[in-house]
Amino acid sequence: MYKIENVETLTLGTTAQTVKVMGLSCLIENNDDSATVYFKERRFDGKAVTTSNGWALGPGKSTPVPVSVMELSLISDTASADVRVLLLDEY
Repeated sequence: MYKIENVETLTLGTTAQTVKVMGLSCLIENNDDSATVYFKERRFDGKAVTTSNGWALGPGKSTPVPVSVMELSLISDTASADVRVLLLDEY
């Protein structure tokens, strides 16, 4: 069972942003109509996400199951994409 911890509201561009998730589970939602958003765990290799090394989340899509990460690195292929990260805590 999960409880909502927080919602991070992001405007992503072509420079990566990192959300400190600290091991919590999260869902990622791409609210943009045309942008593709890419994401990956930054802590594993110390590198921010790029369109070449990240997992793609298409326009209007969200992750189907929660993922657990420490440092979630996100980027968009357009100048400003509306993205939400729903942080979940298990209890």
